[in-house]
Amino acid sequence: MLPAEALSSPGHHLREQRPALAGLFLWPAPNGLQSGPQAARNPQMPTDPKRIEHALALAADGRTGEAEALLAQLAGADRDATAAWHLAWLRLRGGDADGALAILSEFADDPLCNERLREQLLGERRNAEAAAAMARAPGPAGEPRSLVAAAIARHLARDFAGAVDLCRQALAVAPAHAPAHNHLGRALHNLGQVPGALSAFEAAVRANPDYPEAWHNLGHALRARGELEPACQAFEQALRISPGYRSARLNLGITRFSLDQPGPALACFDALLARDGDDVEAMVNAGLCLQLRGDLGQARARYERALSLAPENQSAWYYLGVLLNEQSEPAEAVRALRRALALRPDDADAWAELAGVHELSSELDQAGDAVKSGLQHAPGHPLLNIEAARLERRRGDLLGAEARLRRLDPQRMPARVRQQYFYELGNVLDRNQQNDAAFRAFEQGNALAARSVRREAVDGEAFFREVAQVADWLDAGAPGIEAGAGDGGDTGADLCFLVGFPRSGTTLLDTILDAHPGVRSVEEKPTLEPVVHALRALPGGYPSALAGLDAGERDRLRRLYRAALAHHGAGDGTLVLDKLPLRTVHAGLVQALFPKARLLFSLRHPCDVVLSNFMQQYAVNEAFVNFYTLADTVRTYDAVFGLWEKLRARLSLPVGYVRYENLVEAPGAEAEAACRFLGIAWDPATLEADQRNRERGRIRTNSYQQVAEPIYRRALGRWQRYRGQLQPYLPTLAPHAARWGYSLD
Repeated sequence: MLPAEALSSPGHHLREQRPALAGLFLWPAPNGLQSGPQAARNPQMPTDPKRIEHALALAADGRTGEAEALLAQLAGADRDATAAWHLAWLRLRGGDADGALAILSEFADDPLCNERLREQLLGERRNAEAAAAMARAPGPAGEPRSLVAAAIARHLARDFAGAVDLCRQALAVAPAHAPAHNHLGRALHNLGQVPGALSAFEAAVRANPDYPEAWHNLGHALRARGELEPACQAFEQALRISPGYRSARLNLGITRFSLDQPGPALACFDALLARDGDDVEAMVNAGLCLQLRGDLGQARARYERALSLAPENQSAWYYLGVLLNEQSEPAEAVRALRRALALRPDDADAWAELAGVHELSSELDQAGDAVKSGLQHAPGHPLLNIEAARLERRRGDLLGAEARLRRLDPQRMPARVRQQYFYELGNVLDRNQQNDAAFRAFEQGNALAARSVRREAVDGEAFFREVAQVADWLDAGAPGIEAGAGDGGDTGADLCFLVGFPRSGTTLLDTILDAHPGVRSVEEKPTLEPVVHALRALPGGYPSALAGLDAGERDRLRRLYRAALAHHGAGDGTLVLDKLPLRTVHAGLVQALFPKARLLFSLRHPCDVVLSNFMQQYAVNEAFVNFYTLADTVRTYDAVFGLWEKLRARLSLPVGYVRYENLVEAPGAEAEAACRFLGIAWDPATLEADQRNRERGRIRTNSYQQVAEPIYRRALGRWQRYRGQLQPYLPTLAPHAARWGYSLD
């Protein structure tokens, strides 16, 4: 059941039924009543029909300023309620909802002005003001307006059944009475009778098509039934009649957001903020649109501004917590979500998000507590059950995790939740050796990810264009690649770049080395990327602009990199391990600026690497959007390793190789060899999971679950279980496998 204020309470819009005004600029007429405003007007209230007709003619001719001035004069000087009523409609049509309320409030003792005032207030959920307005103009008992007013009073008292009865009494007297249909629909909707509510709202707009609040309520009911595009059309019709109708614009934005249309949704919320910069509800929803598009900084600013205005706004705390989790600020995310839950302890979404924050940080006990608390409030909540299944999988209860997921219906989930469902189902089925079913689940998850809003904003070909540009530069002799060796600048002797390809063991190796007291890891942060962006802006672009740099320009780029390192926590006096696997493509830039840096390259069987990337739910970027199909994943792998072959021929800086297979089979020997390459002493304690993760904090990559466990071997050779799916791509991968000593048998 929706709360009483979930639907606005608009009444009908009254239109003068005077033949003398035919063809002029008319306002909505009363429905089911025998006459226009004069019939209900105080007989002592003067009217000036000819001057009102003239004002309406001016409005119809587009001379609205003159029309408004004339009606305002009649309403003000002559206290003409008919003029006030028309003036309110003129303002409403022009988007000046506040101006309409102001003039209606002056004439609240007049029955028709009172009704319009009441309906407009109810339409904006200003229920207390509407109730006070109704008390100023009680009508005759048994008359349709009076019955509807009584129904509204019952509705505000949450007596929805009583409201239904009174509306039906009104319709028995006046079957075409639009407000009775509308308020009947509103009461039925709050009783959970959505089909009946829809029929009532449709009857209301048939009886009076110029009825913004009825269109607004129809939009609500359509949205409740999952008919989102028709709901948008209903909200838009309400706004065509009353452009300043805040609730209609707000709900249009909310519904557009539900359709994964953040741009049109944001336009709605920004329009509301242009009208009222302190509109907290619009501000929070604007932040949500920005977050969906990936504009996290702007979204965060909106949430924080909203909370500065309304510290008890539960939604703002919740969405801020979600955003902070995405920004890898788990402590602050937990704080925000706890505030949200303090304000609304039964918020299942917040419990699920809190569980996710703890799970991403491998705090499984805290995650379990959050799941348990949330399920007490909402046992069937999809996201809570997905989080519960994830915890069951991580704790080894694979059959329990599968059974839990099988009880859920993914078709009833929002697309973003359904995406998470299929990835988790794929992981569970893979662990349960149900290979074909697991592959289908990953295909479904990837298909949803490929249609996401953020994916649509990313150019997947940009990554391949950059690879091609670097390849062309290498084919031209890589001009500038050796220029930094003799300019006396920062040589980068303290730097090691950990590269390779995603899912090749870089995170495991990174956590082992980061546990060493002489190493400071910078994990997948934008450190070298500002340098790349700066070079793109120079004549020739990246990487060709390297050829034209002088010593001063190279030094400026080095300082740019060092500033980024410092920003992300790399201190002096330690070996910096800058880890980002696909920075492989920028190895030539590393040599051009830091000729004494090292490259540590992580290798893994090409088929296992390709399969593992296909199975990941990645954040969206120009590289990762190419992992949604096996074909694109193989294409990406082939491009990167083809480029690496060209780079190897040009590099003079030291390169060390670590094999994932050796790292999990004999971790001590492989890690010790990596330490020798880096010139640091080997410490066997770095292999212990507790030691590796004690000071580490959250792992920022998709390998966070694996590195939180003791080193395991179960992913070795996994590709053989999916050989059938990989078979079409083996000819492309075969040369790479042979080059690095891997077999496809």
